[in-house]
Amino acid sequence: MPVCIAWNSPADVEPALRAALAHDGPVLVDAVVNRQELAIPPKITAEMAKGFTLYMVKAVLSGRTDEVVELARTYLWR
Repeated sequence: MPVCIAWNSPADVEPALRAALAHDGPVLVDAVVNRQELAIPPKITAEMAKGFTLYMVKAVLSGRTDEVVELARTYLWR
């Protein structure tokens, strides 16, 4: 029978993942994250950096500075 494991707090991540990996069968892992959270790949290419820079410039020029501030808050003040 499939199992769903969810968490809302960083303290719950390790126990939840241990439970998911220990379960003998399918598991759905549901994690609540900041909507600005980026999935960082093991290696960042120049093309990826260019695309991210273009996104930031477009966000600022179109008046969506709130997105830029939220992104900075997420990554700079951890």
